[in-house]
Amino acid sequence: MGVIALAGVGLVIGAVYVAIVVVFPPARLAILLADHVKAATGREFRIDGGLSIRVLPSIAIQARDVVLGNAAWGSRADMMTVRRAAIDVSPGALLRGELRILRIDVEGVDALLESDGAGRYNWQFTPATSTAADTKPAPADARAPRFELRRVVASDVLVAYRDGGRSPPQALTIESLDVRANDRGSELALALAVGKQRWKVEGQVGEGILLLEGNEDWPFDLQLTGDGAKVAAKGTLGTGERAGSAVADVSAELATAAALVPLWSDAARLPMPLALRTRVRYAGRELQADPLQLAVAGQAVAGRMTLTTAQPRPRIDAVLTSKSIDSTKLAPLQSTRSPPEPGQAAAKASAPPFADTALPVAAVPGVDLNVELKAESLRLPDAPLLSAVRARFSSAPGRVALDDVEFGIAGGRVQGRAHLVLAPNAPPRADVVFDAKSLSVEALDVAMAGGGHFQAGRVNLSGNLAMAGATPKQLAASATGSVLLAAADMTLAGGTAAALDRNVLMTVLRLLIPKGAADQALPVQCMVVLLPLRRGVATIDRSIAAETREVAVVASGVINLVDQTLRLELRPSVKKGLGLNPANLATDFMEISGPLQNPHMGVGAKGAVRGAAKVGVGVATGGLSLLVPSVVGAAKDVSVCAQAAAQAPARPAARGKSKAGE
Repeated sequence: MGVIALAGVGLVIGAVYVAIVVVFPPARLAILLADHVKAATGREFRIDGGLSIRVLPSIAIQARDVVLGNAAWGSRADMMTVRRAAIDVSPGALLRGELRILRIDVEGVDALLESDGAGRYNWQFTPATSTAADTKPAPADARAPRFELRRVVASDVLVAYRDGGRSPPQALTIESLDVRANDRGSELALALAVGKQRWKVEGQVGEGILLLEGNEDWPFDLQLTGDGAKVAAKGTLGTGERAGSAVADVSAELATAAALVPLWSDAARLPMPLALRTRVRYAGRELQADPLQLAVAGQAVAGRMTLTTAQPRPRIDAVLTSKSIDSTKLAPLQSTRSPPEPGQAAAKASAPPFADTALPVAAVPGVDLNVELKAESLRLPDAPLLSAVRARFSSAPGRVALDDVEFGIAGGRVQGRAHLVLAPNAPPRADVVFDAKSLSVEALDVAMAGGGHFQAGRVNLSGNLAMAGATPKQLAASATGSVLLAAADMTLAGGTAAALDRNVLMTVLRLLIPKGAADQALPVQCMVVLLPLRRGVATIDRSIAAETREVAVVASGVINLVDQTLRLELRPSVKKGLGLNPANLATDFMEISGPLQNPHMGVGAKGAVRGAAKVGVGVATGGLSLLVPSVVGAAKDVSVCAQAAAQAPARPAARGKSKAGE
C-alpha cells in the first residue's frame, strides 16, 4: 500500500509539473517576467543564467544571474545583480494562466543605490509607457504578476550607496534578511555588517508593494542593536515622487564608542555614554533634527540642527542650549594623564612661558558650521565657573571664528571674539578682541593662585591682538595690539609682596609699602598695566602704575616676547600734602630684568631703563598672567593710574562680527 501511495504522489507531482511546463515553459516564463518587470519599473530585466521550474519542496521558479538595469543617469549599467533567485508561486494560479508570486529567496546580491545629486534616486521606478500598437487587449498569459509576498529571504547581500557621485560609495553587507508578511505589513529580521561591526535590525515595515506603486509613504518601526549601541526609528519613507524623503522619531543610546569605530577612526576618543532623541525630517538634500535632545557623558544639551548637502560644501546650522556643562567630563583623556615626575614641576616653572612646540591646530572642517551655544553655567579646567554663557562658532573655507562671546565670571562680565585663519602654506593667523568688566580681584586670586593674596577690589581687562604662528612662541613674538588691565579699591594681604617678589605686578605693589610695614595689609587705590605691543615688543613709558593713598609707583622699560625677556625700572614717589617722609619708602628705584620666567630684581640707577634693548612681554611671570580678556576703569582721582590708562588706544567692540583675518 505504501508503495502504491508513493507512486500516486509521484504521479500527481509529475502531472502538476507537466501541466505547469505546458502552460508556462521556462523560456516563456523568462520572457514574461522580463516584460512585466520592465513594464512595472521602466528598467531592463534579464535572466542570463537560465530559468527552471522546481516542484519540491514547493513549486518555484528558479533563476540564476538575474540583472535589473540602472537608471539612465546611473554610474553603472546595472542597479542590481542576483546570483541565484527562487520565486515561489501559486500552482493554482499558474494552471489558470496567472503568475502569482508568494515568496522570493535570493542569494548573492550586489545592489547599488545612488542619487544624481539633483533630487533623483535610482530606486524611483517609472513604468514603461504604452505605444499605440500596445493598446490591443493583452493576452491572458501576459497579465501582470500578482505579488502576494508572504516572505522574502536573502543572504550574502552587498548594498552600496553613492550620494551624487561626490565620494566613493558607502557599502554594507547584509548577512541575512527575513521578511514575513502579517496583517500590519511585514515583520523584519536583518543581520548586517559594517566593517567588523555586526548589527541586528528588527521591527515592522510596510508592504513592499507600496515602494513599487509610489502612492503611499512606506511606514517603518525598527530597532537596531550593536556592540553597546541601541537605535530606534519610527516613521515613514517617501515613495514615488517623494522618494528620498523621510520623517522619523529617532532615539539612540551608546554605552561605548566601539559601534562607531568602523565608521569613524577617532570615535574611540568620544566621551561616553551618549544618548540622543530627536525628530528627523529629510527632503531635498536637507536633514532637520528638531527638537534635538543630546546627552554626552552626563552633559545634557537641547536645541535644533539642520544639515544641508545641496551645495558643494555641506553646511550645519545649530542652536544648542544647556543648563550646565562641565567640560572636564567631556575630555576623558585628560583624567588619564599620569602625575608629573619629581622635578617636572620645577622644570616647568623655569621653562620659558611660550614654548616652541606646535599647537594642536586642526585643519578647517570640510563643512561650513554656524553653531550658537547658550549655557547657564560652564566649567572649564583650572578656571572659575562661567555663568550665562553665549557664543557663536562658525567655519568657512580657510577660516574659523568664535563670535558674540559673552559670559559672567568672578562677579563680572566678559565679552569678546576670536578669529583664526588657516591658509595653505602659511602659518595660522589669529585675531582676538576681549573686554572684561568689574571682575572680583579676590575671586580671581582664589581661582588662579589659591587665594590669600588680595581682598576686595575690582579689575577691568581689555585687549585687541593680532598674531601669527604655529607655536606659542611664534604667536607671542608676532603679537601686535594692546592689553590693558585696570584694578581699583583692592587690599594686598600682609606679607604677600615678600612672598611673591618675583611677580612683576607684586613687585610694583611692593614699592608702595613703607619700610617696616611689610606685614600689614595694604589698601591699593588703583593699578594700571598697559602693554602696547608691536611684533612682540611692548615699550613701557610709565604705562604701568599703582597707587595707595600715600604712595605712587610707575614703571618704564621694555617687555619682549620675541626673546622672552624684560627690563623695567620701577620708581616710587610720595604724594604731596600727605606728610609721608620719602625716606620711609622701601627704595628709590627698583629694577627688574632677565628672562620672563625668572627675572632678577635689585636697586636700579635713575634712568637706567631708558634705551633698553628690545625685550618682551612677561605675561607668564605671575602678575602679568592676569592680563587676559579685559577692561578699563582706573580711579579718576589718581593721577599716575589715569595717565597710564590714558595711553590706551581706542578699542573695537568686543561683540559682533569682525573682519579679522579676512
